Amino acid sequence: MPIKIDKQRHYKTVSYDRSKSTLTKAGYVYMRDLLETVLEQLKNSELDNDREIDQLKQFLIKLDHHIDRLRA
Repeated sequence: MPIKIDKQRHYKTVSYDRSKSTLTKAGYVYMRDLLETVLEQLKNSELDNDREIDQLKQFLIKLDHHIDRLRA
């Protein structure tokens, strides 16, 4: 990344692309798939995970709504 020095000897970046750190629809779908795997593991666990399962289900619903609003 090129660096430019101004008259007061402060360093600043010349170019910065914020889109490199932006999550795309594919990234959100990947996260949803991973979380669905976690949900299945929680369901199959012998531990009492009812609260975590409910929270994860609610989050997945919100995530699905968000994904549906995104463009490809």
